[in-house]
Amino acid sequence: MSKRRLDKTTSLASAIRECVHDGDQVAMGLCLESLIPFAAGHELVRQGKKALTLVGPISDILFDELIGAGCVQKVIAAWVGYVGAGMGYHFRRAVERGIPRPLLLQEHSNFTIILALKAAALGVPFLPTHTGAGGDIIKNQEAFGVVVCPFTGV
Repeated sequence: MSKRRLDKTTSLASAIRECVHDGDQVAMGLCLESLIPFAAGHELVRQGKKALTLVGPISDILFDELIGAGCVQKVIAAWVGYVGAGMGYHFRRAVERGIPRPLLLQEHSNFTIILALKAAALGVPFLPTHTGAGGDIIKNQEAFGVVVCPFTGV
């Protein structure tokens, strides 16, 4: 990421060019459906960004568009799809058949994504939770693990 501080008059094209590089991890669509940053996503496509890791709990049509455009290498999300039509078509094709490119996937629940983002904002490696225990999401994923409580030893 660029060290230069952007001002309010920086164009979207310049901001994407200076701040998002191939291989970067990008958090998008972290709010309500009406606040998904489509213009920024479309600019990523226009500039031909590659090998991005997309992060977001509600990963709607924008993630699917970026996957279909070949911009994405990995998705860290709870779900990728269309609210009214189900799973994202490009997402499914990339996971199942590697089209337009193979897609790595780190599955989360909406809550574990929020905890991960909160931990990043706090500058800590993770925030513990019991919500994943016993569920399928945490099985066989390196992003999740069991920790010993520093207070009880359990």
